[in-house]
Amino acid sequence: LPSDIKRNKGLLPSHSMGKSLVSYVTGYAICEGYIDNINVKLDDWSTVKGTLYEGQKLIDLLNMRAGDQKIIGERNFNSDNGIQDKSGKRSKNVNVYPIKEIMKLDILQTTKKSRPVYNYNALATNTIMNYTIFKVGDDYQQLLNKVFKEDAKVKNSVFFSKTIRTRFLDQKKGEYGRYSFYADRYDYLRIAKSIMDNWNNDTCVGKYLKTIYKQRINKNKKNYNGESVSQYSKKYGGQFHFDIIGLSKRKILGMDGFGGQNIIIDFEKERIIVVNSRDRHYNWKKIVLKKLKQK
Repeated sequence: LPSDIKRNKGLLPSHSMGKSLVSYVTGYAICEGYIDNINVKLDDWSTVKGTLYEGQKLIDLLNMRAGDQKIIGERNFNSDNGIQDKSGKRSKNVNVYPIKEIMKLDILQTTKKSRPVYNYNALATNTIMNYTIFKVGDDYQQLLNKVFKEDAKVKNSVFFSKTIRTRFLDQKKGEYGRYSFYADRYDYLRIAKSIMDNWNNDTCVGKYLKTIYKQRINKNKKNYNGESVSQYSKKYGGQFHFDIIGLSKRKILGMDGFGGQNIIIDFEKERIIVVNSRDRHYNWKKIVLKKLKQK
C-alpha cells in the first residue's frame, strides 16, 4: 500500500461510493421504523423549509431527480458539489459546510424546483443523509453499528466524516452528515457482501434494495464511456448505478467514486468486484467489465 494509506491505517476514502452507502443506511432506517418508506415527503424537517427540497419525496432525492439542476449538479455544471450563483461561479462546496448553512443560502431560498430529471449531485445525498440523522435522532450511532458492525461484520474502523467548516460549537449532535466514507479494502468487501446477502435473502433491507431497483430511472446521457461503472451504465436508482451496457438484463449494482473506486455486485452470479484506486489509471473494461461478462 502507498505510504499515505499505511499512515491512515489502511483506510481509503470512498469518495462518491459513499453516496451509495448513505442510501444503504437509509434503507436500514426505514426497516428499523425511523422512516415510513421511500415515498415520505420532507415536510417535517425544518432545515429544508423554504427551499426547493421542502415537501419533496425521499425517492426523488434518492434518484437524483429533485429538480435542482439550476443551482448544482453535473447536468449543467462541471461539478457535483459546487453551489452555483447566477453568473455560474461556484460559491459553496456543499461537502464542507453543515446542511443548515447551505439551506439558508439565498440561492436555496429563492430558486424554485425545476422539471425533475436525473441530475447527479452531492447536495441531494447530503440532504438524504441529514434527513435520516434527523429522523433517527440519538439512535443514529446505534443504527450505524447495526449496519456495519453487526451485519457487515467489519473488522476495522469505518466511518462517515463530518462537514469541516462549521460555526456551531456542539458537534456531538446536529446535522453535520457528509457522505464521505472511510474503510480499508477488506471492509469494503465485507460491506459489499452484506448488500449482496440482504438482496439474495430477501430481508427487509433486501426488499428496500429491490424497490429502488424497480424505481430506477434513465440517466438519458448523450454518450457513455468505458472508464467506470457510473459512465457505462444507463440507469440510476436509490444512489446506485444499474443497467451496465451490454448487461442490462442482469441485476448488477454499481457503486462508483472519484479516482476509480468501484464496487460491483452481480446478484445473480453472486460475484463481487471491488476496485481500490487513488487515480483512474486502469482499463476498466479490461479488468472489471470483462470479468463481469465471464460465465
